Amino acid sequence: MNRLSTLWTIAVAAALCAGFACGGGSRSSGTRDQVTGVQGPDGAAATYHTGALPAPKGDVIVTVPSTTNAINGGSTMITVEAESTIVKIYVAIQGEDGYWEVTVPAGSSVADVLLTLAQQLPSELVIVFEVADSNGNVSVPVSVVTTIIKVATGDVAVSVSWNVENDIDLHVVDPNGFEVYYTDDVSPEGGMLDLDSNAACVIDGIKNEHIVWPDGMAPAGTYTVRVDNYDNCTSTAANYVVTIQTKGKPPQTFMGSFLATDLGDGGQAGSGVLITTFTYP
Repeated sequence: MNRLSTLWTIAVAAALCAGFACGGGSRSSGTRDQVTGVQGPDGAAATYHTGALPAPKGDVIVTVPSTTNAINGGSTMITVEAESTIVKIYVAIQGEDGYWEVTVPAGSSVADVLLTLAQQLPSELVIVFEVADSNGNVSVPVSVVTTIIKVATGDVAVSVSWNVENDIDLHVVDPNGFEVYYTDDVSPEGGMLDLDSNAACVIDGIKNEHIVWPDGMAPAGTYTVRVDNYDNCTSTAANYVVTIQTKGKPPQTFMGSFLATDLGDGGQAGSGVLITTFTYP
């Protein structure tokens, strides 16, 4: 059976179980093992529940992107829109047990939901969303088919994702003072920039960059992370999310933005906005 047929079979079976809400045990590892964390539009962490998504009730019209892409170990921002006031958003992986519950600030019909993804993932995720409105209604599930662009994993991994087709660059300085970025993309210890997106405004649609130190290669000490607006290819504002994965610790995420009036600086070593510092191990 080809991939399209498999997805169609899964979708039909799930729909027969009350819109992806078949209760019972997990067929595999569970939603939280693939989507490791979720934040709502106010930055508050979501709550995780085992079991099936809430059963749909009433009439709530919800819109999400039909497709997107992300990297393993990175983060992706999904915009959820409804024709009524959103109170809760529920997030699950199709065919998996468990879901995340996001509380949405009062009075909103549009909400951005930040999903942090595990480092080990299949090549595609079908992410399912439901919305509860202020009248107690719960929408039928809607899905975002997410293509996973595979990057290397390791003891230390840093990524940045963004929402428009600009050239945004990731810079990470290791404890020995070596700066990994597009010019010096491999450090003496083996840290490397293994994904460089929209370089010189050659648009690839990926909108992610990733720097990693493979297992056993990350020097101990303090790392510095910066994000640079290299070129505002589209003359629009850009929102970005930095994700830090270090072995044995929970992921960290940091959000920021560049203004439409910031045309970019063609940055070299030392360029960019300071995001954070962190230590390893």
